[in-house]
Amino acid sequence: MGIDVALVDESHVPVQEVFDPRQVLTAFAVYEWPNRSATVSLQFIDPWGDTVFNQAQIPVLLAELKHFDGEQTDRDARKHLQKVIRLVELAVGQVHKYIKFIGD
Repeated sequence: MGIDVALVDESHVPVQEVFDPRQVLTAFAVYEWPNRSATVSLQFIDPWGDTVFNQAQIPVLLAELKHFDGEQTDRDARKHLQKVIRLVELAVGQVHKYIKFIGD
């Protein structure tokens, strides 16, 4: 099981989700993001637990995901990451909506 990403409401009920059956995000969270001490958000995504971003944090998360996406050369990984980016974009400015990374 990979790291699924959900747009959730204030009760943490998923509104929309992106599933990670190929463990693309898990690989990023284990091998890539922890080594990026310059990131504010990505380095703290827990591959085995849940990580939640609130409205104040979501724009920073989105910017970091877009930057990381631009560095990807693997087509499948990039395609998956772009699905996550679109989901995060839906959350921007939405009152009582959060982005939740759901680890293994």
